[in-house]
Amino acid sequence: MKKLYLYLLIFFLMFSNSFAETKKKSNIIKTNEGLIAEYVLKNMQQDYTTCYVFYKIGAQSVIKSNENSNLVEGIEASSNTSLKLAFETGELVNMTIEKMKKKVNLEIKKQLIIIKNDDSNYSILLNKYAKLCKNIIEGKKKRIAYWEKQAENKFK
Repeated sequence: MKKLYLYLLIFFLMFSNSFAETKKKSNIIKTNEGLIAEYVLKNMQQDYTTCYVFYKIGAQSVIKSNENSNLVEGIEASSNTSLKLAFETGELVNMTIEKMKKKVNLEIKKQLIIIKNDDSNYSILLNKYAKLCKNIIEGKKKRIAYWEKQAENKFK
C-alpha cells in the first residue's frame, strides 16, 4: 500500500510540472494576444481622437468662412461619429474620461500648431487627415488590419 502511495506521489510530482509548464506557455500566448489587442485598440482610439479634432477644426473653419450649412452638418456628423468611436474604444482599454479629454486637448494643440492657429491653413490638415479619417469612419477594417500588422511586428 505504501508503494502505491509512493508511486502516485511520484506520478503527480512528475506530471504536475508538465501541466504547469503547459499552462505557463498558454498564458504567454494569451498575453501576446492581449498585448496585440490592446495595441490595436489604443491606436484606433488615437486615430478616432485625431479624426474628431480634424473634423471639429474643419467645421469651425467652414463656419467662419460662411460656407454651406449642409457642409457643416456633414462635418459635424463625422466629428460626432469619431468622438463616439474614440470614447467606446477608450472604454474597451479602460481609459478614463479624464485621460480621453487630455488626449483630445493634446491633439487640438498638435493640429493647431500644424496650421499655425490659422484657419486659412486648414488645407494642410485636409491633405494629412482627410483620406485617413474618411476611411476610418466609413470602414475601420483596413485600419484595424494595419494596426494588427504593426502589433505583430512589435510583439514578435
